[in-house]
Amino acid sequence: DLNTVIHDTEPSRVNDAVRAEFRRKAEKLVSAGACGFGEMSVLHIAMQEKHSYSEAPADHPLFLELADVAAAHDVPIDIHMEAVSAPMKTPPSLADVSHNPAELPATIPSFERLLKHNRKARIVWQHIGWDNTGNMTPDLVRRLLSEHPNLYSALRVEEGNPRARPFRPNALTDGKGKLTPGWRKLIDEFPDRFVIGSDEFVGIPGVTRNMPDSFELTWAVLDQLPPDLARK
Repeated sequence: DLNTVIHDTEPSRVNDAVRAEFRRKAEKLVSAGACGFGEMSVLHIAMQEKHSYSEAPADHPLFLELADVAAAHDVPIDIHMEAVSAPMKTPPSLADVSHNPAELPATIPSFERLLKHNRKARIVWQHIGWDNTGNMTPDLVRRLLSEHPNLYSALRVEEGNPRARPFRPNALTDGKGKLTPGWRKLIDEFPDRFVIGSDEFVGIPGVTRNMPDSFELTWAVLDQLPPDLARK
């Protein structure tokens, strides 16, 4: 519900009344038992024609309002966002999907503004290790974790046959499911800032049939870590 409001509202149209109504909806969800907000979308690229493309800047006034609500009620915000450090052409493997734009907007600068807006708001960046732009490097995530103590990262192993999607930069695991050294080192450095995420399509006709299970692949990463680190 809240994601739709953000994407349907131009930032320039956000006034005190719009903020108050959005906050009312968010707090109503918390009162009803919500333990977090998500999955919210900053930049979502369509993987196929039946998949959706959406974008809204991470420093949209209503994202900032949501951060204040999340901080006040001590619940996290879960965000889906492609890593784009500066505007770039859409990778060829995704440019042929008709509703993807020719150019992707930068996401990292506005994401950092969201993180700085309210340090008490815990932000979980979803799908770390599933990169569609080539920008989601361990070095980028390391810098963001170092500079933003309220940022957390949710791991995801991409499902399917690597040969079916040749563009797989900065993957969490290699083609045999082994955790790559760069990501392993980062998890060692920030053991309290990573969580298990994953991504599943459920009940979508024509999409979910025979889909590989990324959750099991992601969970298997824990088996490659020492017990104390895996427990964290």
